[in-house]
Amino acid sequence: MNICSCGNVTVDSSVQCPRCAALHLLGVGINATKDEIKDAYRVLVKVWHPDRFPTDQKLREAAEAKLKEINSAFLFLTSTSANAAARASSPQQQPDSAQSSTRKRASIVIPSWIPPLQIWPTLKFLFKVAAVALVLLLGRYLWIAFDVPDPATGQIAQIYGFSKENLLKGLEAPKRRFLDAVERDMRRLDPRSSASAPAASPQAEPPAPLSALGRQPEKIHSASRPAPAAPPMIRSYLTVGSTRDEVLAQQGTPTASSEYKLVYGKSELYFKDNTVIGWRIDPGSSAIRVKLWPQSSVDPDLGSFTVGSSKDEVLVVQGTPTAFTEDKFEYGNSAVNFRKNRVVSWKEDPSSIPLRAR
Repeated sequence: MNICSCGNVTVDSSVQCPRCAALHLLGVGINATKDEIKDAYRVLVKVWHPDRFPTDQKLREAAEAKLKEINSAFLFLTSTSANAAARASSPQQQPDSAQSSTRKRASIVIPSWIPPLQIWPTLKFLFKVAAVALVLLLGRYLWIAFDVPDPATGQIAQIYGFSKENLLKGLEAPKRRFLDAVERDMRRLDPRSSASAPAASPQAEPPAPLSALGRQPEKIHSASRPAPAAPPMIRSYLTVGSTRDEVLAQQGTPTASSEYKLVYGKSELYFKDNTVIGWRIDPGSSAIRVKLWPQSSVDPDLGSFTVGSSKDEVLVVQGTPTAFTEDKFEYGNSAVNFRKNRVVSWKEDPSSIPLRAR
């Protein structure tokens, strides 16, 4: 019977006892703590894992054998260290059966796919935190959805109700303005309603702008100070006679410009004396809303135009052209030709914009 340097009894003719041999295999000292043993085990498992040698079969087999020894040493130190120390304190009373059972337990191999034991407590803690956060979030939304009152905090409940009412009112106003604007635009896009609209008068005085509170600003009577110039009006549509300033105020900076033309993408607006005289609109490249109004009274129930129809009748039936000259209205790739303000012919491209002609 041999005695190890630590004072414990060795097994068979070994120089070291099983515990010192396991510690030596893991590369730690005789007084290593459990955490140091676990850290050393993790490092050795990563170093000697067989998957690191996928192409070399000999190295893979050697790594598997080494990993078995590392797993056995770690299992021995973590599961039987206390019993081994107790047996080492009384070597004369340790039976052979205990030594054989110690050798049997030391031969147990931990499968390499089992992750370190510290992962599972961490995952359980994260699951608990996520569950608590989900419950708190769900409770908050249920409180808001059902508007649960709190009788113990009357003043806080009043403040909450007042703030909620103001918030709903603030959200209702933009929604109402948006729906009103959509309704107005739908009416203007209807060709039947455009027929009854009066012609735009260049001498008509523009309406006074609204203030931020929705009231007409008060007129300031001052003999010593001249009235400031009115800013350019932003209208729903651009039409013949609109000024360059009105176009810039509504459409913003053009992609190209000259004295006689403003370009927005593939759309062009033509000018003479700084007022619009025509256009060529490409709806796919820029959102320029233009409108031509009939200059005379026309039956709004017209469903089609024919040879001899006037320009106003074509406007009522077909709407505003995407491009026009004195003798032609263009609707995409379709065109209506005029002579002395009367229809003489047309060319229709059904794939572009169909014409309501007969």
